[in-house]
Amino acid sequence: MKAAIYKGIGKIEIEDIDTPTIQVNEGLVKIGMVGVCGTDIKTFNKGHHMFKPPCILGHEFTGRIVEKGASVDRDFGDSRYVIAPYIECGKCEMCQKGVPELCSKKFWVEGAFTEYVKVPSEILERATLKIPDDVPESTATLTEPLACAIHGIDKARIKPEDRVLVVGSGPMGLLLGNALKNMRCETYISDVDNNRLSMAANCGLKTIDFSDSSFESFKKSQSRFDSIILANDKKELVNQLLPFVCPGGTFELFGGMSRDTILEIDPYFIHYKEVDLVGTFGFSEKDFKKAFGFITGDPDSFSRLISRVWDLENIDEAFKDAIDKTKIKIVVKVSH
Repeated sequence: MKAAIYKGIGKIEIEDIDTPTIQVNEGLVKIGMVGVCGTDIKTFNKGHHMFKPPCILGHEFTGRIVEKGASVDRDFGDSRYVIAPYIECGKCEMCQKGVPELCSKKFWVEGAFTEYVKVPSEILERATLKIPDDVPESTATLTEPLACAIHGIDKARIKPEDRVLVVGSGPMGLLLGNALKNMRCETYISDVDNNRLSMAANCGLKTIDFSDSSFESFKKSQSRFDSIILANDKKELVNQLLPFVCPGGTFELFGGMSRDTILEIDPYFIHYKEVDLVGTFGFSEKDFKKAFGFITGDPDSFSRLISRVWDLENIDEAFKDAIDKTKIKIVVKVSH
């Protein structure tokens, strides 16, 4: 079978490799489409401690179940499915504490930029969701990143009608904005890039320009938000924006920062205004299913986030396209 092998920084090549052989508690999935995510791009550009070359990237995927082991009871037919790249075990200490996204014994799927992958029966039974006919397969690939956004929203304890600022209008910022809009929140999204702000406006979101002079004007304003979600890695914005969170509100670190990042913050707002500073990472089975419900309930809104679909043979071009700030989400089509 064909697979896109990550060979190191800036290098990904199509190779022929063996098709996986499944065990009794696994299924074989023929990959349909795969979204290019921020982690894929970071790995391609800079490397990543979790993905040592050579390896296969990609975890936002759809497909058809073409073979299943004897212990997999569910009947899948020839339908299209979106499949979670991992789910929690439900039994470990973290799962029992009610934080399944931090599960230490997750069931995983290997990289999906390939024609076939093995999927554990637990994922097949619990987090393999049939795609309705009216939902484009490319749009369904947004389920996993949207699940991460929904988990972040829940972690920030955001409620309908809350006033929320999302800082950063990249793909994840726009997914956060769409999810918040779906929840009927008063949603604002900020950026320094006018093209990104235009894309956010086209999604029906209120925008705030954070370029130099405009940001200075914003800091002089009396704006306050129930929650601020930092969807980029600009550490200096944490201290600059804490004063704009309502007393008792939440400031969330959603965008990933490097391990050696040190934050300098004024504790006044955390102590005297009881602003919660929280982090968020990943998703749970519940988040994945909720995200799929958002997408199937309003596929048109999410479909406009898909900028282009590339064939697997052109995956190197797809990765370059994903870096382009005039694009939102890039998807790779594996099966024809």
